[in-house]
Amino acid sequence: MNQKTISTQLFDFGSFLETQVLSKVSKQFRQSSIIRLYIETITILFYRLAIDFDSSFANVHCQLGKCLAKKKQWEEAIVCYERAIANDYSNLFDVYYNLGQALQKLEKFEEAIIAFRNSLKIDPKHHWAYIFLGEALSSKGEISEAIEIYQAASQKQIARTHPHVILKQQKKSSLSAPNFLVIGQAKCGTTSLYTYLTQHPQILPPIRREINFWNRESTFSRGLSWYLAHFPSTASKEKLITGEATTTYLDSYKAAQRIFQFFPKMKFIILLRNPVDRVYSHYYMNSHRYGWDNRSLKEAIFSELDLLAQKPKVDLHSQVYATNGFYITRSTYIESVRQWMELFPKEQFLILKSEDLFANPDAIVKQVFQFLGVEPYELQEYRNQNKGDYPPISQLIHDTLSDYFRPFNQQLEEYLDRKFNWNIE
Repeated sequence: MNQKTISTQLFDFGSFLETQVLSKVSKQFRQSSIIRLYIETITILFYRLAIDFDSSFANVHCQLGKCLAKKKQWEEAIVCYERAIANDYSNLFDVYYNLGQALQKLEKFEEAIIAFRNSLKIDPKHHWAYIFLGEALSSKGEISEAIEIYQAASQKQIARTHPHVILKQQKKSSLSAPNFLVIGQAKCGTTSLYTYLTQHPQILPPIRREINFWNRESTFSRGLSWYLAHFPSTASKEKLITGEATTTYLDSYKAAQRIFQFFPKMKFIILLRNPVDRVYSHYYMNSHRYGWDNRSLKEAIFSELDLLAQKPKVDLHSQVYATNGFYITRSTYIESVRQWMELFPKEQFLILKSEDLFANPDAIVKQVFQFLGVEPYELQEYRNQNKGDYPPISQLIHDTLSDYFRPFNQQLEEYLDRKFNWNIE
């Protein structure tokens, strides 16, 4: 058996582990990152062995690069992508696209721009390549060109999602503004709701769902035109609307003040979930899906409770607090809702109970369509996005959180003059 044959067999087995075994394990053992880590390590080992037997095997270089990128080993990933290109990898768009993202992670923006431009030469219809190119240009401070690239991305995206719409090309001085914002809360069904809304023929999506413009200094400093370039260029006579969904806006009073300054008549949608369930879902997303939190659930909850006991009012955006967690504070709701409603009239808000969306999405989506002033529209299906599958919560943590949230839930109900019934669920 020659070396190329051995290399192919090693690559095939690594691919089997990655595409078949790892995907099944991830679904069945989402709470066990150790099992996933072990399979990922073995997969990488087989890819490395395949390269040892045939260093010119371009497919292996590219797949190894993707595996290393998932583990945030950007420097090694870049080397793999470059070797795939040098060895005439068949799908050059794929490798240039991934190379650009890895370079961008290392803030090598000039090289990333070249990689994304090369990917677009191969596939000029790929709207995400335009988006990442725009991000790289923005990071370099080339805002005017980034705005043009974002508009091109929007043209490509709308041609795919809403082919009945023909976008007009706008000048930088007259970009279209959003008509509504879904401002929170995280892990409350915002992704699902946003997905449902943008299936309506009159509701056009921006180039990305979460823009994080109003609450982040790094993006806000790029200017309003940069933000508006994320939205499709629509004419008012077409009866089309657009909007974005950024779940961190609700927690930011600065975001509320900035939006009021520019768009005082903006419509807002807020999704609120039983805070105990929201905390639990948010923790498992951070710890097991993304690997951002290495603490146990018990440690994360009780350390945050201790922090809140010492300092009841915590800045969610401070580096210290971000490091220690933000699950409980983001679930009290009342203070954030009150701050926004003290700026904007209450009739500009539609506050939805997440449990209602999960149980009866058709009715809730119809309610949102009516709030936004678009024509009635029936969706073919209501698929739950980003649904987690986690082990049951312990009685101790459940009771501890329920007791903590009870007064905040009561204050919210009194302020909004409506029942959520989370204290009895």
